[in-house]
Amino acid sequence: MKRKTAFLAVLLLVSTLAFAKKANVMNVEKGELPSDVSKCTVNLSEENAFTKGGVSLKVDSSTYPVSCAFGEFQPKKSVWDGFDYLRFEYFNPGKTPMGLIMTIKPEGSDYQTRFDQPLMFAPGKHAIEIELTGACSNNGQAIDWKKKLKQWYINGNLTGPIYIGNVQLMGADDLDKLNGGGDDKPAKTDKKAEKKSE
Repeated sequence: MKRKTAFLAVLLLVSTLAFAKKANVMNVEKGELPSDVSKCTVNLSEENAFTKGGVSLKVDSSTYPVSCAFGEFQPKKSVWDGFDYLRFEYFNPGKTPMGLIMTIKPEGSDYQTRFDQPLMFAPGKHAIEIELTGACSNNGQAIDWKKKLKQWYINGNLTGPIYIGNVQLMGADDLDKLNGGGDDKPAKTDKKAEKKSE
């Protein structure tokens, strides 16, 4: 009986690890706000939420354009090893795209050894998916996601308000299921499809 119980416990643990490869970096739906904000305001808003009855993070300013940043210093989820993507939904109510940057700083990093990823916030509701597998720092070296992160933030020239949903870490399979295998699949999945067709 003990063996059977132990086997079932191991099976449950393996199943959980295999099918639930997700983690919240910032759970906006549960009221989490960025801990590190510069030259903009961030508030929870029911306006333009990404789930029915939910909330979004409204990033705003009293003047535009403005160079601003929002994210976390000493983030709660500080080790991103084992995940393939960083993903979040957004809504840009403006009529023009907005270019910002996702900056991720491992402990002990400088400009050369941090990760800077340009982001394009197109008008309307969309998702941004940043591939972590094989990601390189500004000097071209692979990022070691086992290292603890000191800081992450989105920064740049804000030209209007934007709304952000939960910021999540995801495995490639989970992301593929979420996207339903459609045209918006990330590049990594598209490359696999290309190899199969060759």
